[in-house]
Amino acid sequence: MLDDRDLAALALTSRLVDGTVKPLSSREFWALRRDIEPAALHGVTAADIACEYLVPSDTAERIARLFDRSAALALAVEKLDHSGIWTVTGVGTTYPERLRSRLRDAAPVVLHGVGDMSPLGTDGVGVVGSRNVSAEGSEVARAIARMTVKSGMPVISGAARGVDRDAMNTAFDEGGRVVGVLADSLQRAVAKPGMRKGVSRGQICLVTPFAPDVGFSVGNAMARNKMIYGLARCTVVVASDQDTGGTWAGAVEALKNEYGRVASWVGAGSGPGNKALVEQGALELTDVSQLDAVLEVSPPPGPASDRALGDQLTFGFG
Repeated sequence: MLDDRDLAALALTSRLVDGTVKPLSSREFWALRRDIEPAALHGVTAADIACEYLVPSDTAERIARLFDRSAALALAVEKLDHSGIWTVTGVGTTYPERLRSRLRDAAPVVLHGVGDMSPLGTDGVGVVGSRNVSAEGSEVARAIARMTVKSGMPVISGAARGVDRDAMNTAFDEGGRVVGVLADSLQRAVAKPGMRKGVSRGQICLVTPFAPDVGFSVGNAMARNKMIYGLARCTVVVASDQDTGGTWAGAVEALKNEYGRVASWVGAGSGPGNKALVEQGALELTDVSQLDAVLEVSPPPGPASDRALGDQLTFGFG
């Protein structure tokens, strides 16, 4: 159940319903919440928000107008809930704490998903890499997935063609759990009969920081990438280009901002960017068996500072 704080977070940041005012970004919302409980602003005029809470007048007007969407948003969330899609916000108790602590002000305020949420709060292994992966790289992704399932952890990935899908399909086939962090339409993904079967069996959790009907975009993929690193105990980059592409950009961002531990495969099937990622601070993997030792070490906590800083899932189901 969403409470007043959740509903305020939705009103200020969600794009579930259209409006004439641009919702607050994650960074804007978290910055606001450091000084003010947003729920306290619901029903307050723009003038009073500006005067009583010392908020700039243009921001106060924007906040007041965003709250006008509250009723429509509550109905939209209820409709999603009836269709099996859950909604959580970063101010609620069911939001994955590790996302907030690791991503800080880059943490998405609202998440939508289907399936058992528990893997989002437990250790998992992220597996990411090129869509156009070689046969050798594909086998590495599958081997990592098998090892992850054997360890009892979920595989976390972005559900794109190539490395992501190879790892996730293997984990599913091995009877393990899978977390798919989507940059494409959640509603379209969950409509597939095989996907619904996996969700009902408790093997699959799909989650997205975007409205469930939103399609793929490069910007969404980049925002999705940081979630994988934030959720995983360690994320393995199987194959990456250098200085270009979403895999490279996501790994570099994760290393720079300490979103989570990053390991880079440098054996057969790796890409031209994998050794360069090691030079930038990623752990070097030359043998899949080394992953066990990596997972034995607890991931470092996120920085103490809280300053502002297309082709999708197709499991081999019948």
